[in-house]
Amino acid sequence: MSNSISKKRKISKKAKYKDIINIALAGNANVGKSVIFNQLTGLSQTIGNWPGKTVEKMEGHLNFLGYHFNIVDLPGIYSLSTYSLEEIISRAYIVSEEVDIIINVIDATNLERNLFFTFQLLELKVPMILAINQMDIFYKRNLILNFKKLEDIFKLPVIPVVAVHGKGVHKLLEEAIELVVYKHPTSHYIQNSKKIHEQLSHDDKKVKNDLSIKKTFQFPDLSSILKCGKEVETKVYELIRNVDKFSNYFSKFNYPSRFLAIKILERDEEIEKLFKANQETSYIIDLVEKYRKELEEYHGEDISTIISSEIYTNIHKIIEEVVNVKTHVEKKLFWADKIDHLTTHSFWGYVILALILFGIYFFTFLIGDFFGGVIEDMFEALNNFIYEVYGDDNLGVKIFWEGGLGGLFGAVGGVLVYVIPFFLIIEILQDSGYLPRAAYLMDRFMHSLGVHGKTIIPMILGFGCNVPACTGCRIMETEREKKISIALTSLVPCAAVMTVVLGLVGRYVGITWVLILFVINFIVIIIVGKILNKILPGQCTELIMEMHEYRVPNYSVILKQTWVRTKEFIYKAMPIIIISGIILEILFMFRLLDPVNSLLSPITVYWLGLPAITGIFLIYGILRKELTLVLLALLANSMGTTLLGLLTPFQMIIFSLVTMLYIPCFATVVLIAKETNWKFALKITLLEIGMALLIGGIINWGFIFLTSF
Repeated sequence: MSNSISKKRKISKKAKYKDIINIALAGNANVGKSVIFNQLTGLSQTIGNWPGKTVEKMEGHLNFLGYHFNIVDLPGIYSLSTYSLEEIISRAYIVSEEVDIIINVIDATNLERNLFFTFQLLELKVPMILAINQMDIFYKRNLILNFKKLEDIFKLPVIPVVAVHGKGVHKLLEEAIELVVYKHPTSHYIQNSKKIHEQLSHDDKKVKNDLSIKKTFQFPDLSSILKCGKEVETKVYELIRNVDKFSNYFSKFNYPSRFLAIKILERDEEIEKLFKANQETSYIIDLVEKYRKELEEYHGEDISTIISSEIYTNIHKIIEEVVNVKTHVEKKLFWADKIDHLTTHSFWGYVILALILFGIYFFTFLIGDFFGGVIEDMFEALNNFIYEVYGDDNLGVKIFWEGGLGGLFGAVGGVLVYVIPFFLIIEILQDSGYLPRAAYLMDRFMHSLGVHGKTIIPMILGFGCNVPACTGCRIMETEREKKISIALTSLVPCAAVMTVVLGLVGRYVGITWVLILFVINFIVIIIVGKILNKILPGQCTELIMEMHEYRVPNYSVILKQTWVRTKEFIYKAMPIIIISGIILEILFMFRLLDPVNSLLSPITVYWLGLPAITGIFLIYGILRKELTLVLLALLANSMGTTLLGLLTPFQMIIFSLVTMLYIPCFATVVLIAKETNWKFALKITLLEIGMALLIGGIINWGFIFLTSF
């Protein structure tokens, strides 16, 4: 049988003449792609969406050995089918001319599942490096991986990597230079960074100026490992022969003929469109139907199952050749296994989960309250000095000191001191591998709300920020589960809300009332989940996810990610807080807030029992929830009093409760609309505002009724 037409990938002109190499990181979810991405690019990252799509795009840059690398972290996917938007985007990008090389990240502890995706990438004939990650865990299992044999089989560079500790990461770039610039991969066994650096320095000028090196990359012949069984291979060969007749038409799509043949046999919708779009090639569709029917009747299974089975057969053969077990090694129960057993235990697992959640709040409150107090004392001391020098009635002092710098001190002492320790804890839990265990424990309970346990992952991330947490709801398998997950996640008290609760109720009323408020919040989440489970058509799917082994967190990665999360608040929220403080001070001085507060007073004063001035702050909270606390503190300072002089302890509780439950920040509403639609986002918004006002009013009037006796 002849092979499909060899696909030749031209080295991009950008890579040739401007020393730019474009890399895409591809692999399954949770294999360490993002860790490698962070190790390579550090803080030189941009986060956006793919053009016209809701899928997040991570892109980073770095300079290495005289070359500039653009690196894109593709969404984690399990195949190159077109069942999801992530798979469609990833496949289109991989075969585009924007990519010079693919780094396929593979989890060494799950070779069988990961190599399935690798086999599909091989069918695309793209210049590729295999990065075998989590080798430290692999070795702890007393296993040996024959890298030399694996390289001989795939005829591509295979690099052992421990991404969390940065081991092997930069070797990936060295191999990328070898593949893209010099057209020949070197074995990692003979690689030497200094040697390669010297070679590149010596040849750099020649590489840039010698036009004769404008060669093409010839993908190695892997027909021996990609070949299917006789019955399937015969049909694939016939389809390839027919596809090759129209090579001029199909070449513009950058898909090799064998890939096209297999995908159209699997009923790939995007590939079928290519065949139907050309009248001359549409006859192949009928031929495919005939071959598919014959294969399904012969094997007694669906065509996708047949082809997957053929691929896994080849994968099993490779694993048998390259993976060996160490002999004469006493089996030990590693610390990770012991912790795994405890954190998934039917009783102790829930105890540990409860302790972890309580620990998050306690740690955040302890750190935030201490530093918040220090900053507040510092501001008071500076306040006294400024007033002694410039006087109490100085207009500039009132506007720029009390409004502007007062807002800055309030943002740092009332918000940032809580945000940083909270994000730090969340990153530690994520990097250590605890979050999937939490999903496993919560699966049965989450089913009662119409979703499976995987929803707990974005919900826990929602404690940090609702925006990325709602984005994380894309991991849900159905649109119904995605909508319910987004609704529940939007109700999770984010770091900004927690700042308001801890900075107001925690500081002035007591930690007991903080816990009561969070209990009320979670009861509301349960009620909303049960309502949506009843009214949205469909049923919940079962939980299918993999729990990776525990590992010691990489604190450099954790600190980088904490900074990435924190800088968003510093760059986006702080300017708003400072400007809002100045505007608020001006409005307060000229009594321009009175009309707005009067308009809202039937709700704020008579229903919720709050001071009239709080109405405008609840509106500000739509932009950023932490603004409510900061602006309250600014107002109290302007009036020459404290927060306890502005609000009674009970009013602090009501104000914090309403802030917790009513509409999430505007950015979250926009994100919900992008992920679902504006109609659903509006319904969620109105539902949450209604429940917040209803519950706040009931508690207020209940308190009035009880204290009247």
